[in-house]
Amino acid sequence: MITTMGSPAAAANREPHQLLSDLFHQLSQPITTLCCSLELAQLHTLTAEQYGEIVSRALEQAEKVSWLSTAIRELFDAGQAGEGEVLDLHRAVEDAVGDLLPVAESAGVHVCHSLRSPCPVWFDAHRLRQGLFHLLGFGVASGGPGSVMKIEMEERGMEVLLALTISSQGGLGGASAAGPNHGHLPDDMAQRLGLGIARAIFEAGGGSLRLEPDADCMIVEVRLLRNGASLSSCAQSDR
Repeated sequence: MITTMGSPAAAANREPHQLLSDLFHQLSQPITTLCCSLELAQLHTLTAEQYGEIVSRALEQAEKVSWLSTAIRELFDAGQAGEGEVLDLHRAVEDAVGDLLPVAESAGVHVCHSLRSPCPVWFDAHRLRQGLFHLLGFGVASGGPGSVMKIEMEERGMEVLLALTISSQGGLGGASAAGPNHGHLPDDMAQRLGLGIARAIFEAGGGSLRLEPDADCMIVEVRLLRNGASLSSCAQSDR
């Protein structure tokens, strides 16, 4: 039986606009440095060595600008709803685990799951794969050597509850960010980005995501609509 979480962790459950604001703040620094480098490159008193250093710095900052712009676009696009269809969540999770298993093993994170099959949900196929990829990537990145990521699933009325529990006897120090290339961001920001994209995808499809961090354990709950369930019927069942 999956234990339902208590109060949400406000610091961890950032609203999308806050995450976007922080990403734009991260973007401002390389843009400023790039502009300064381009202005310096126009000087006619530079030696060949100085010019090469400035161009190299400008290209490095341009790469950061490009990557951060792509990350912001991905987060923004994640909030767009896709075309719903009946999908087996069990199978989708197994596929996502298979994709990220090499990353988890290299990070020393053990992945175990207790799932029921089939578990039909109503979601866009591509968006579900993308959301699970970022969700499990966040779970792996939040752990560390010796940590365990347990995946559970349970049907609850008109919804399916998918729960990730990341635990470690030594505490959650956090591994390098898994999944997409987050090399231009600090690890904590990269993890927030992965979780933010997953949250936006699931919420756009009528679901929800909540996170509860602790000293030795972190629980992420995702709720998705069951086969063909409408938002209105879910709201009525909650009353």
